[in-house]
Amino acid sequence: MIERLQDERIFVNHGPIQMVIDVSVKGQRDSEIGVEVGKHVLEQFNRLIQYIPELKKMRAYRSTSNEFPEVLNKMIIAVERSGYEELNTLGAVAGSFSDIALQKAIELGGTRIIVNNGGDIALKDLEGKSIKVGIPYTNNNEQGQLALTITEEQGINGICTSGTGGRSFTKGIATATVALASDAATADACATYLGNMTNVEDENIIRCLAEEIDSETDIKGQLVTIKVGKISKEKKYKALLNGLNAAEDLYNKKIIKGAVLLIGSTIVKYPDSLIVESIQL
Repeated sequence: MIERLQDERIFVNHGPIQMVIDVSVKGQRDSEIGVEVGKHVLEQFNRLIQYIPELKKMRAYRSTSNEFPEVLNKMIIAVERSGYEELNTLGAVAGSFSDIALQKAIELGGTRIIVNNGGDIALKDLEGKSIKVGIPYTNNNEQGQLALTITEEQGINGICTSGTGGRSFTKGIATATVALASDAATADACATYLGNMTNVEDENIIRCLAEEIDSETDIKGQLVTIKVGKISKEKKYKALLNGLNAAEDLYNKKIIKGAVLLIGSTIVKYPDSLIVESIQL
């Protein structure tokens, strides 16, 4: 379940958690800290298991409790903060696990930490150095990557992605929607929201109920996108504008630090000051 990779990073593979933990202390990777962080993540996961049946009900928990595991409280806070009523508490689970891993690594003395939990990233450099992050995406049969440069001044410690190329469901047509926030839990919840908002209606967009794909889904009764066929440029731009307006609203409310939205090869971002490159792999 906890594997030490050749480059001294740590891989945690347990159930829905597929997490790579990269911890350095003053420029030197420290796998011992990484292992302890991995143990903490698994401990939190084991504490969360008993709540899973209830969590599959829409917004079963809306308030935190001292009796809850730390990860559950983070999930609740992030989802409620997003303001998106159609998002269940489990919508922030991956980012919340990344957050607790980051916090534990800092407690144990890590000075540069990057935690990637299946694409939901928590990161921090306590020495103030910038971090360059790659966000892979799939556009039809083509592989690409968004490269973001994160500086200390931006206050970004969470980067999460949703969209048609991801592991989770989306109601929109975006290839990828990337939310940047002060923590990964908030970024996770908002990436899902932005992915859903980057949307239009068209006969070539195929949708079905979430439970038709996954009988155990926590968003039963909600339509999700399963395929985006050929649609006009005008509709793609309209979908991007819908997502961009939602991103601007979240930014102005100080919920997120920025967002990058992608449909095919067309990329928009908010605010314009974000440093983003697109790389074909």
